[in-house]
Parts: sequence; C-alpha cells; structure tokens
Amino acid sequence: MVRVSTPAAGVHVRVLDGDRSLELSVSGDRSVVVRGLLDEPVLRVGPDGVDANAASPTALADKIVTKQGSGWVHVGGGRSFAWHDHRLAPPPVSRPGFAGRFSIPITVDGTTSAIVGTFWRVRRPSPWPWLAGGAALAAAAAGVAALRRGWRSYLTVGLGTVAGLGSLTAVTTFAARDAPNGRVAWLQIGGGILVGVALAAILVYLRGRRRVHAAGVVGAVAAAASIGSLPVFWHGVVVSAIPATTARLACGIALVGGATAAALSFLHDFDEVPRAGR
Repeated sequence: MVRVSTPAAGVHVRVLDGDRSLELSVSGDRSVVVRGLLDEPVLRVGPDGVDANAASPTALADKIVTKQGSGWVHVGGGRSFAWHDHRLAPPPVSRPGFAGRFSIPITVDGTTSAIVGTFWRVRRPSPWPWLAGGAALAAAAAGVAALRRGWRSYLTVGLGTVAGLGSLTAVTTFAARDAPNGRVAWLQIGGGILVGVALAAILVYLRGRRRVHAAGVVGAVAAAASIGSLPVFWHGVVVSAIPATTARLACGIALVGGATAAALSFLHDFDEVPRAGR
C-alpha cells in the first residue's frame, strides 16, 4: 500500500490501483512540472492542459510518450493526468509495516517541491476462516437438501438469487475503484447490471422446475464471474468501493452459493417429467 502527501495548495495527488499509477491534478492557475529519474522535465500540467517532454528518457520508460523525440507534445486537454511511474515500485520487504519511502521532484509555479510518499506492507489475511465459512455454507445447504426434501426448490432459488446479488456487488464495487485511469468503469458496471436484470427477470417469469434450473444457471454464472476475484482472499489490499472484508464476503457468497445452487439444480427432483404419449 502507498500513502502519498499533497505537495502544495491547488496540487492534488493520488495513487490508483493500490500502487500501480499516480494521478496528478491541478486547480486554478497552478502549473506543475514533474521531473524524471535524470532530473529532466517529464510532464507539465497546468491551465493549458498536459504536455509531455518527448526527449525525456523517463517519459519513454513510463510510456507517457510512445517514441523518443524532441520538445513538448500535447497529451491531454484537462488539468489532470495519470501515469505508471516506476518510482512507485515497492521495495522487496516481506514483513508487515513500514517498507520505505519515495520522492518525485516537481516544480510548482517555478518553486522546487516534491511528491513524497511511503510504502506500507499490509499483512495478508488468513484464508482459513473463509475456507471454513465456505465449507460450512455448502455443508448446511447439503444438509437441508437431504433432510428437507420439500425445501430443495426454495433453497436452490434462494442460493442462486443471493449468489447473483453477491456477484453483482463484487463486479460493481471493483469497477468503481479498479480502473487504471482512476475513473469509474461505467461500461463494466452497466453490463453487469443489465445481465443481472435479465437473469432476475427470467427467475421472476419462470415457474416450477424451470425456475429452479434457471436459478442453477444464475448460480453458475455468479460463481464463474467470481473466480477472477479469488486473489482478494490472499491479498492484504483490496481495491474496491466497499471495505475489504465486505468485498471478500460478496465474492465468497457468489462463489460458494452459486456453485451450490448449480449443483442442487441437477437433483432428480427437478428433472422434466415426460409428457404423455412420448
């Protein structure tokens, strides 16, 4: 995890994606020049937009410019810019706690300053409570299905619905904070909501065995969509719009609940009854 301080009034800095990108924004008439590894000017952010020094080796290494050149080139019309600065690479420290510092020299309206920050190694969460919770949920569902035959359809539909909600929560909360440019990934959020509404409409429309099978499909989709989020269970930092524990809980419910609903939907209780004459 990276913590960064604001160097001057009207200059705003934040770290994106945990520790992968740095975003610099200015307000008012402020003009900021970011300097590189060789103390050469790299970026210029001000009222006229964002310019990059095409002759800067740091600008080329950080992929701010695509090819070496000369002079300033316009790379943005706004007053903010995000880029992957290699100086944000954390030091190889394995113990939790303070891990080091970084400093990026800048000039603010011609005055020398710096963007400074610290690296903190966050302790990884233990996977065992989550594994135990997932196993308990699956075992409880299996026990209810075995002992209460009449509850199987309600259990399957309930688990599929809850898993779908958990998956939608995870997708939207990660998309709201995990975009590399620091913006909200509205397309991903909109797509997730549309899929969720379509699946919910199917569950409401269908009846009987078809609804149970549809709940199994919803559960399978939710579980499959959550597989890519498995690293949240062993990473100390979770980049999401909700607290890390809540995000992990949503992923766990989507994965375990969805897989259990999918498995229950294959029970013989829900096999289609052959029509007469077939």
